Amino acid sequence: MLKYETLFVLQPDLPEAQVRETIDRVRRLIEGMNGEVLDMQDWGVRELAYQIGKHSRGTYVLAQYAAHADVVKELERTFKIADEVLRFISVRLEETKSSPRAEVRGAARPEAEPTDTVPPDQGN
Repeated sequence: MLKYETLFVLQPDLPEAQVRETIDRVRRLIEGMNGEVLDMQDWGVRELAYQIGKHSRGTYVLAQYAAHADVVKELERTFKIADEVLRFISVRLEETKSSPRAEVRGAARPEAEPTDTVPPDQGN
């Protein structure tokens, strides 16, 4: 399974109960398709960079999870038909594996050592 991150923006005038229900629905969808929710952060209501429809603010929620690509497809399909979702974006997170070769290359690189030589004069 790969790690993904999805940021979605909900309408700002939603009641807190409906925001919680939407977050729980996302969690159930991911876990129902054999994914694993790593973190779910409710960032609250924030200003949008630009107006979406008639909204200048939105409720931001960040979901981090490990799943297969079909989970992301289904999640985005659900967001497209949900009226309370203004915008969303999903990205796959890079795996940060450090290979032994990279460590050796980094250690083999000598540090620049100061030299005591003075460059020759240029025509003086």
